[in-house]
Amino acid sequence: MKTYLRNEMIIQKNAYINQVFKITKGHITNKKHTQVYNPKDYLFLDQIFYHPYTLDEYYALDLVAGEWIDKGEIDASYLPILSKMYQEKKNQVELLLIQDPKIRVSRYFYFEMINNKTESFYITLSITELAFYLNLPKGKLSDILSFLETKHILSKHNKLFNILDFKLLEYYAFATDYHL
Repeated sequence: MKTYLRNEMIIQKNAYINQVFKITKGHITNKKHTQVYNPKDYLFLDQIFYHPYTLDEYYALDLVAGEWIDKGEIDASYLPILSKMYQEKKNQVELLLIQDPKIRVSRYFYFEMINNKTESFYITLSITELAFYLNLPKGKLSDILSFLETKHILSKHNKLFNILDFKLLEYYAFATDYHL
């Protein structure tokens, strides 16, 4: 188990990747802050085979613990993890292409409900991180969350979110498809 302190560099730019880092605790970001990796994420699994050099510097956002897994130990059992990572990235790209912030946030929660296969789930990101992930100002995200709570579409208790009205969430999430 390897640990890193807050703001400690995990790996520098253009370093050769021959291992994947499985995060057990904490969060990691790249220098450009375009991606946040959470516990249970695998750093570099998505690029170890096709681009074996890091694209940026990576830093610990808080106390990070995890294990380095050698490239040779990666087998077919990692394919579902890799598939899930690509699906999450595809969902984020789809979200970022949506112009209307209310639709973007609604669709995010729709995707979370579908991915978690339950109407009650935890969001591991802080509001600031979620706003960054959705490319929204924090205040705008808070306004939209308040709107969704007022309409009784979802309820929020710290990091626990409950979908109260699936049909209405779906309606707002796909409003552009309904030509609203």
